[in-house]
Amino acid sequence: MTTTSRFILLLAACGVLAAAAAGGATADEAAPGREAAAHERHDDDAHDHDDAHDDHHDEPAFSVEDFQRHGVSLATAASGVVDAGLALPAEVRPNADRLAHVAPRFPGIVREVRKTVGDTVRAGEVLALVESDTLATYELKAGFAGTVIDKHITPGEAVDRDEPAYVIADLSTVWVDVSVHQKAIPQVQVGQAVVVATSDGTLEAAGTVSYLAPIVDQATRTATARVVLANPEGRWRPGLFAIATLANPVDAAVVVPRVALHRLEGRAVVFVAGEDGFVPRPVTVGAVGRTRAEIVAGLAAGERVAGEGSFLVKAELAKGAAGHDH
Repeated sequence: MTTTSRFILLLAACGVLAAAAAGGATADEAAPGREAAAHERHDDDAHDHDDAHDDHHDEPAFSVEDFQRHGVSLATAASGVVDAGLALPAEVRPNADRLAHVAPRFPGIVREVRKTVGDTVRAGEVLALVESDTLATYELKAGFAGTVIDKHITPGEAVDRDEPAYVIADLSTVWVDVSVHQKAIPQVQVGQAVVVATSDGTLEAAGTVSYLAPIVDQATRTATARVVLANPEGRWRPGLFAIATLANPVDAAVVVPRVALHRLEGRAVVFVAGEDGFVPRPVTVGAVGRTRAEIVAGLAAGERVAGEGSFLVKAELAKGAAGHDH
């Protein structure tokens, strides 16, 4: 069997295993339609088994170059910075510096309502008409361009200056308020880099901490850190929950891509490139970041490991182990 054919079979096997895990089909469910054919082939398979077993052991192991040709990248362990971070809960809110509560100038009766929640408005655009107690009609106008996010006004309603008729927000930027528990406060500072992402991963943006509250909320024992995000397309909607990962980089003597890490028999391993192919090497892992990981024991700077696509190496080694067990 050629190397390419074996790789095709390996990729197919990975796909079949994934499909079985997702679909949850059992062997008993799939067996009835094949049971008779399986009995008919049993004798022939028994005769061919020894030859096939010998052929399997005669097949050469995949070389590092074989894996590279099929998408497995090589990464060199080296000193560097692990992009570790502190993940904290956050919520998207309107930018309070660009939030206006529009109240009637004089008490009166609402004669016309021109804008409702969700409408975009221009600076100076008329929102409603109000007839004052003196029977003079005046216009309620937007102070700046934005979106109507709340409305408390209907035609014929009596209004006064104590209650806002509209709330308008300029949502071209939003605040992301991060809840920082008191033990983590020393790790947060203004200017710190932050990556904000929604829990489902559909939105992600980079920013910096622009504000850290000087007090801790007595009920939640958290302080608020704030990130200002540009929102030109309006995708960051106020009210969304998110995770803010505050950068907390770690200098390390040996760093590898995070995708190089795997677990075999309950231990962390990397696949080290050698003359005869990749060999699993148990390692001790230190700080782990979004894309990089620190290796504190088991691997030296300068050694090469399987990076992107290394799941293929793991699958091939697992298949080989299963063959030896058989």
